Amino acid sequence: MAEHRLGINPGFLTKHSLSLRGVNESNAHAITAELDGLPCVDRVWLNMTKGTLKIAYDASHHNIDEMIAIVEKHGAVIKDSWWNRTRLSWQRQTDENIKDNARHEAHCCNKMPPH
Repeated sequence: MAEHRLGINPGFLTKHSLSLRGVNESNAHAITAELDGLPCVDRVWLNMTKGTLKIAYDASHHNIDEMIAIVEKHGAVIKDSWWNRTRLSWQRQTDENIKDNARHEAHCCNKMPPH
């Protein structure tokens, strides 16, 4: 069983990958430090040579757009390509589904669902 940071619900854990431009020595540390310092972020990996950021977080608390805002605040940007835009829309949908599922209250099997 994998160990997760305190406050992480493994049922709501999501892992996303972003392709970045403009990552250098100075902003790479700032990006990883700020992302890693957020509550409910499990892990952050940044490969400067490939320009990829991988992040695992509890999507019931955060979403990919919050992560992108932090990256852009430090001077890096998401690579603009068809594949990256498509993948980003999947990541947004995944985060939205997880957040919706986290708020859902299950009803008992013997009762009518609420309207």
